Amino acid sequence: MNWLKKNLFLVGGGVIALGLLGFAVFFLLTNKQGADEVGADLSTQTQELKRLATSDPYPNQENIESARKEQKKVGEFLQECRRFFVPVTDLTNVDSATFKNLLETAISEMVRDAEKAGVSLPNSPAAKYDFTFKPQRSSVVFVPETLVPLATQVAEIKAICDVLFDARVHALTGLRRMPVAKEDDSATDYLLGKKATTNAVTGAVLAPYEIQFQGFTAEMAAVLEGFYRSSNCFIVRNIDVQTNVLTAAFTPEGAPSYLPYPTYAPPPSQLSPGDVMRQRYGGMGPGGRYGPFGGGGRYGQPGLGPGSRYAPPPALTPGPTPGAVAAPVRRGPETILDERPFKVTMYVEAVRLIERARSKSAK
Repeated sequence: MNWLKKNLFLVGGGVIALGLLGFAVFFLLTNKQGADEVGADLSTQTQELKRLATSDPYPNQENIESARKEQKKVGEFLQECRRFFVPVTDLTNVDSATFKNLLETAISEMVRDAEKAGVSLPNSPAAKYDFTFKPQRSSVVFVPETLVPLATQVAEIKAICDVLFDARVHALTGLRRMPVAKEDDSATDYLLGKKATTNAVTGAVLAPYEIQFQGFTAEMAAVLEGFYRSSNCFIVRNIDVQTNVLTAAFTPEGAPSYLPYPTYAPPPSQLSPGDVMRQRYGGMGPGGRYGPFGGGGRYGQPGLGPGSRYAPPPALTPGPTPGAVAAPVRRGPETILDERPFKVTMYVEAVRLIERARSKSAK
């Protein structure tokens, strides 16, 4: 104890030195771990630099400028493609009154356009066709969350009907969309169990529709061309054609359905019955077959006159070739194709570009 009292400063300095040494060891270990992390990061960056330095093309200023030009071209291409994906509507906030006005106006325009194009609609006995919006037309109160989806469907159905009416199909027999409100529960107007899907790459929303119409091949081709040329993007997923056209072999009127067995008919004789008898049996005079004197008579000397047994046979006129059958006579133009209207069921998806995908493509 006396030694401690005499060397108090020495002992205090030793304790402080020991504490400083412990702190130095802790600081060394901590900074060594950080130094190892920095060294590993430096090694990674060094390897990346070596890879870039040996890569082809080399990242010099010329190649960097070329890459920027290509990036600019890609941006211009995306902007050019966007004209094929024009949204059918840009409504983001709709109230009940606005939606009701939009719905009635759209249905009125579609009915008018159908009448002008001569397209028949599946009208009910009591009212005009509702274009799958019968619950909405009979109501004035709507759930706020369904107003924007319903307004979008109204605009998309109008765009689809514009294509059908421009193609002048004979009749619009059916139209179905995916249900949005709780009142949309009819299987004839809604695609029950179907929902809109979102593309994971582009972020676009695909909304399904099913349309049924009647027409010829020209109308169906015009409908497909209309969807192709539409500024609103529609994808035709499936086409089902139902037709009752019968194909049968053509048989001319009055002609048998089979060819009879060929028979030989001798040509009609141009001689009188007496001449035929004399040609066959000879005359009664000299040279006849039964004449009283030689001349080929049966009991006379053989003669060479007409009708004699040894006389040359008379020449025969040529007749028709045995087995030949006359071709049937045509009785007017032949019908090659008799086309009838058929029913087409087409499954279409409307593409909606949401704002998030639009801003991403703009970058």
